[in-house]
Amino acid sequence: MNFQKLLLHHRCSPKLLAANLGIEREAQRITLAGQLAQTDHPKGFGSRAGQPFIQTDFAETQLELVTPKVNSTAQLLSWLAAIHEVTLKTMSGSETLWPLSMPPKLPASEKDIVIAKLKDPKAIAYRQYIGQVYGRRKQMISGIHYNIEFCPELVTAMYHEQTAIDDLAGFKTALYFKVARNYLRYQWLITYLFGSATTSEAHFFSADQGPKEPVRSLRTSHYGYTNHGDIFVSYENIDRYLADLDRLVTTGKLSAKKEFYAPVRLRGGHEVADLTTTDIQYMELRNIDINPFEAVGITAMQVDFLKLFLLYTLWAEEQQPADAWVKVGRQKNDVVALENPKTQTAYKQEGLQVLAAMKIMAQTLGLKPAALALIALAEDRLKKPAQTLAGQWCTAIEATSQAELASKIALSNRQSFCKLANLSGFENRTPHTQQQLFQAILAGQEETALELAATSGWHDLKQVD
Repeated sequence: MNFQKLLLHHRCSPKLLAANLGIEREAQRITLAGQLAQTDHPKGFGSRAGQPFIQTDFAETQLELVTPKVNSTAQLLSWLAAIHEVTLKTMSGSETLWPLSMPPKLPASEKDIVIAKLKDPKAIAYRQYIGQVYGRRKQMISGIHYNIEFCPELVTAMYHEQTAIDDLAGFKTALYFKVARNYLRYQWLITYLFGSATTSEAHFFSADQGPKEPVRSLRTSHYGYTNHGDIFVSYENIDRYLADLDRLVTTGKLSAKKEFYAPVRLRGGHEVADLTTTDIQYMELRNIDINPFEAVGITAMQVDFLKLFLLYTLWAEEQQPADAWVKVGRQKNDVVALENPKTQTAYKQEGLQVLAAMKIMAQTLGLKPAALALIALAEDRLKKPAQTLAGQWCTAIEATSQAELASKIALSNRQSFCKLANLSGFENRTPHTQQQLFQAILAGQEETALELAATSGWHDLKQVD
């Protein structure tokens, strides 16, 4: 299908970079001295089962901060900042959040890594299982999950301008699968630009297990949080995708469909299995490292570049059959992830070609100058590896240690949030509304929080799109 022709239609122009967005940011709780916390999940966050904003991931120390679905970068970062503030102000004064994807120093014995103390026996059993299969240390890696739904009006407009697929659900499926395939093929560029999991701390690797550090991203390499090498699921189409997941579960290679830890997940709802009964609602990018230079783990530039890059993956033609295309991408990503952060990547020329094609797309579609500025910044970083996040982080820790610098950043982030008089991201609301919103986030009252956020509207927030 010629998606370029569809995107060029005048009905699509106003919505090309519009999208519904959400972020899940994982983080380890640490002491102010930078040691992994030994305390239970803070009671101040309320019931874990009923808290949509502040959740527990694999370990008792591992928080997951989750924004609601919003439709602009400004809204997304406002919610993320507010949830961070509520979290840090509610946590013990002797704890803060580790600012890196790679965990702090871990216990010498992985048995001393405490699995999340949940009430659901099935949730506990699953964590025990993945801890045994992949090792508890790997489960302590944290990251950013970037959830995106292409603007429904854009998808509908494109659907009505084609005749190859006669139902909207089928068209959406074809669209998201093409985006997924191209994203997986070119994922190495995102690892190059935004990878920052460069170095491990004590007791993450056993003797002689890991690569020569530093690298661009341990997390997104085969040393990170990935399935075993013999796990492959086809992205050719929805039928093969689901059939492969069923086969892997049936043969015991995966315990459940949610154990498929791909850089891209196609979601029909909260559970992976929902795709068997509903169409694709959104996609989840799982290969974004935490940005150590940003208190909430991701910047507006990253959010916006990813939106633009995903539009390009819909625009770009594929040059090999689906499975081969994806496998090449996986291989290239592992090479890039394990390169020294300050060296030129082996795929610099391909990267420059991709960015040149993105520039042509932006000009052809009449996108705003901000899109071209994002591409230019990526081009500059492709030519200057020391300016990537990984390169900058390696430079920053040369005069000290990673643990020392990360601890200082973690403490500074805590102090910055805790001294604020206004709720981050919602400073333009009345003090009373801010207080109500703080309490709604803390209590996990999502509907109330969304209503309070909408009370004054979002029209006075700067749009970054």
